[in-house]
Amino acid sequence: MFFNSLGYRGTVTNLIERLFSFVDSPRERPWVAMGALGIFILLGAGWVNQAQVLPGVSTTDTGLEGPVVDVIWAEDGQHALALVDIDGELELMHRGDSGTWDTLQCNCNATAIGGSSNLWLVGGEDGWFGVMIAGDSSIAPRSLNWQGSAPDIVSLDGQLASGWLIAEMAASRTVHSWTGLNISEGATYPINDISLDEIESVSGGALIIGHDQTSNPALGLSSEVLIEAERNSSGSPILTMLHRGAGAPLHTIIAVDDHFEGCTQNCLIAIVAGGDSIYGITSDTTVGRDMHRVSGSIGIETIAMDSNNMLWFQSENGLHNMEIGDQNPTLVKLPDGTPIDLHSASLSGENVVMFSEDGETRITIDPMAQQSLLRSLSLLGDLILVMTFVAFFGFGGHALLRKHDVL
Repeated sequence: MFFNSLGYRGTVTNLIERLFSFVDSPRERPWVAMGALGIFILLGAGWVNQAQVLPGVSTTDTGLEGPVVDVIWAEDGQHALALVDIDGELELMHRGDSGTWDTLQCNCNATAIGGSSNLWLVGGEDGWFGVMIAGDSSIAPRSLNWQGSAPDIVSLDGQLASGWLIAEMAASRTVHSWTGLNISEGATYPINDISLDEIESVSGGALIIGHDQTSNPALGLSSEVLIEAERNSSGSPILTMLHRGAGAPLHTIIAVDDHFEGCTQNCLIAIVAGGDSIYGITSDTTVGRDMHRVSGSIGIETIAMDSNNMLWFQSENGLHNMEIGDQNPTLVKLPDGTPIDLHSASLSGENVVMFSEDGETRITIDPMAQQSLLRSLSLLGDLILVMTFVAFFGFGGHALLRKHDVL
């Protein structure tokens, strides 16, 4: 019925015979082979090009009027809290159910945010401290018991019951821990040239990144500084230098102890990244903390880790991903039209989110889409291979039957 709908049966049969006669002709056979080769080259080129483009990438306008300095997302990947630089002033912004960003009224001058995907913490000038359940639209202030005048909070992290912060008073920065509403005495690092920039809670204490303010030629104009903080029940926290070396300052600490529960020896507890390197921080009951440099990581501008322990980072050479334990990162190609000036990487639910430098565009990456597409491309390759064998077997079989006058 199908062939009859196209035309007379004799006409269709005649067209098929002419096609096979053309393919079977010794004079036309080279042209047929070259044409088939060209088709397969085009299919292969398209296949390879599609495989190089990172799937699961979407871009949306944020409506923000300045760069995103820091952001923390709720577990649902919908709500978020951010510090946005608007005309040189930090503005506390909240992303609600509608997906739009609005200024969060806190009657404070916010300077730092932290916490987890379930509970957000906000620090500000004059020791202002606020707590917000992730997804809510209001923030509750809490009056911390400072020992003396309340300083400005530079960085903080932890939970409602306990945590860590860096405070600044008259250009002097100190490290504190808190339990309930009680703030510990402040600890200063004994080297005055070391500036403390950011603190993150990790298993067994906290990690602090900073930079060297001197121009020591051996360390560079600014250096990588990583300090460990431990609680001290009788006074200020205990600070220990873990690393001080040449290179651009470190800028991100990712606590990963939740991803490696039950580990007792050489346990990875954090990823620390800076302008020139990525380090894995391990903890061992016998040797304490240790650092391991990740090879192939240069010029890191922003970094995040997804729920499958895959690192995603933007460097001077583009966007890369790398599984923990790999020797080298993989350069990934973004779809056409995606901004390349990526900053403020973070984990939003199961997705990795980055912002453009001006904060106007949000880039969302679904890590699971890459695995799905790679499997689909693998199946497509298998299908093309099978179809190729079937086609050549059919043409070859037909030619063989014609040669022996079977057809």
